[in-house]
Amino acid sequence: MSDQYRGTIKQRFAWEDVGGADIPQGLFTDFNEKFKAWEKRRGFSNETDFNGNPFGHNDKKPEPVKPLRGIALRFKRALDNKKEALLKKKTSAKFAPDIVGKRFASNSNAQRKIKKYTTENHAIIPAGYKFGINKIDWGCYEITGNRIQIKK
Repeated sequence: MSDQYRGTIKQRFAWEDVGGADIPQGLFTDFNEKFKAWEKRRGFSNETDFNGNPFGHNDKKPEPVKPLRGIALRFKRALDNKKEALLKKKTSAKFAPDIVGKRFASNSNAQRKIKKYTTENHAIIPAGYKFGINKIDWGCYEITGNRIQIKK
């Protein structure tokens, strides 16, 4: 549309001249105090850090961690049990990673999965275990794994 019917004087509002919204003084500090009190009630934060030192106003608080429930808790406990068994050598635990046999569309995806698995589970991977990638077909790569025999 053309500007022929637009007025020459631009209407302005009072809140634009002041430079911001009309908010009561101390609103943000009040909100922050109430939010910290709510975090303490819910158990998301403590008065002290992990070393027992009281938090200062400049210290960064750790992010609240939700407790694990359901299948995530079950997988974490199974992984902890597997780590204990391999670290303490109580039993001869057979190592069978769940990524062996999985197929990916590209070689880089398979390499990325191997790297992620080894960084997350470095404590349970026995010495001499090597991962590999087998090209089955064009666009089909499979992760393989085998234990290299160590001569004693």
